Amino acid sequence: MKYLELAKLIEALESTTKRLEMTSMLTEFLKNTKADELKEVILLLQGRAFPEYSEEVIGVASKLMVKAISKASGIKEEEIIRLWKETGDLGITAENVLKKKKQMTLRSEVLTTSKVLSNLQALSKLTGKGTVSKKLGLISELLMQASPKEAKYIVRTILGILRVGVGGGIIRDALAEAFNCDKELIERAYNLLADYSEVAVICATKGDSGLKKVSLSYGSPVKVMLYQKEEDIKEGFKRVGKPCSIQYKYDGLRLQVHKKGDEVILFTRRLDNVTKMFPEVVEAVKKSISVDCIIEGEGVGYHPKLKSYKPFQEISKRIKRKYKIHELMSETPVVLYVFDILKYKEESCLEKPYKERLALLKKVVKEIHWRIELVKQIITSDEAEALKFYKEALSKDQEGVMMKNLNAPYQPGSRVGYGVKIKPIMEPLDLVITGAEWGQGRRAHWLSSFVLACKSNGKLLEIGKMGTGLSDEQFSEITKKLKPLIISEEGKQVKVKPVIIVEVGYEEIQKSPTYSSGYALRFPRLMRFRPDKEEPDSIERIIEIYKSQGKSK
Repeated sequence: MKYLELAKLIEALESTTKRLEMTSMLTEFLKNTKADELKEVILLLQGRAFPEYSEEVIGVASKLMVKAISKASGIKEEEIIRLWKETGDLGITAENVLKKKKQMTLRSEVLTTSKVLSNLQALSKLTGKGTVSKKLGLISELLMQASPKEAKYIVRTILGILRVGVGGGIIRDALAEAFNCDKELIERAYNLLADYSEVAVICATKGDSGLKKVSLSYGSPVKVMLYQKEEDIKEGFKRVGKPCSIQYKYDGLRLQVHKKGDEVILFTRRLDNVTKMFPEVVEAVKKSISVDCIIEGEGVGYHPKLKSYKPFQEISKRIKRKYKIHELMSETPVVLYVFDILKYKEESCLEKPYKERLALLKKVVKEIHWRIELVKQIITSDEAEALKFYKEALSKDQEGVMMKNLNAPYQPGSRVGYGVKIKPIMEPLDLVITGAEWGQGRRAHWLSSFVLACKSNGKLLEIGKMGTGLSDEQFSEITKKLKPLIISEEGKQVKVKPVIIVEVGYEEIQKSPTYSSGYALRFPRLMRFRPDKEEPDSIERIIEIYKSQGKSK
């Protein structure tokens, strides 16, 4: 397929925010796409070169992209950077400079989706001496062949900023309409394969009968079952029933473990392959489990001498880390607490009730203390006993508890009420914005990633960055408020006068050397603006809340 056809579709999709209109456009496009082109089309439409669970990444920064645009257009890098600052989007910059390039009509080859994907995938495989030069060659080759419109979307795809607004729901609905397939079967297949490009091929070639045959496979991660929040133990029982399994909600990293033969692969809840980052978990699984299986658990960091738990942040340092893994492992080893099994040998366990899956886990997992253990749990109908267990979990530095229906199946990718999480409700903080970053793509002219600070003896101390919880209207509104307050700019980073105070929600407060306060907010989100406040909360209040979490060490 000509890449220009896909670029025109992306441009059309960008022009609307209406879900039905986007679905209709994509449906018509897919109907006219050959089956052997569907995989590359769906990947590129999502701004990807690989399925979302793949370890491989394109790995190109803006600096190299500026060089590639310069090489393809013949315009100096300094001018590219100047134009980029004006547009706020390197994709638009590439489009604009290539429009001005002479003799564009002399392009010798028509760019195809296959060629684009091939070059993008090749970028991830380059290592060693001469890598930068080779990457520059692969990118500039595409840009030299591309029309201005094609260049715009190639650049955005390589930089990971192709945000068309086509989420999984729209792709699912379009596949259903284009190939007359059942939406629920498509959803199920995606949850098991975690790859809409593969699902699209099945829809086009095998239809519903092919979708029904999709099953769990070793090495291919499954979308994990998600759990809803509940206010307290009483409401939790109402949701999941009595009796139920009540388990520690560990402050760790959720891991999906695939073991087949001597091979062990670890995936996070976001489907990132982190096998190389946690060698002690891989070794523990090999020693503990003798059969092929797919299990789920929580990887929790601990102090090797004191045998006390460490916060999630300590092990998160190892995610996407390539070097000094064993050094970090010796400082904060990880124990795996197993709480579910999805596949046993060649049998899927998804339809088994949870009580049967728990019983099977006891047979499969040979516990090794502080290496691999079954989740700490009780099975009860008694609210007083459940509350005692909840308080025990908090006293041992964990986040709270999970309450799980004993008769429920495992439903990948869904918040269906089969289980709930109970955690303390954290008090929101009033913090002041001291900096921000110019956005990319359709948010190129808005400020985003807002730097938050608290007060301490007349000074402001940073405590994190906030980028979620805002609508487009709010991004626009806060940009208007912050623009007159800008003190300085360096690249896309800006510093602003500390005037705008916002109320911020978060999951928890963690210690952090990254910010001047010594603390960081986990998953901060905007709740509301506070024009009534004259100053932000103090570091003392933050320390008080931190200690109340039971995280003081």
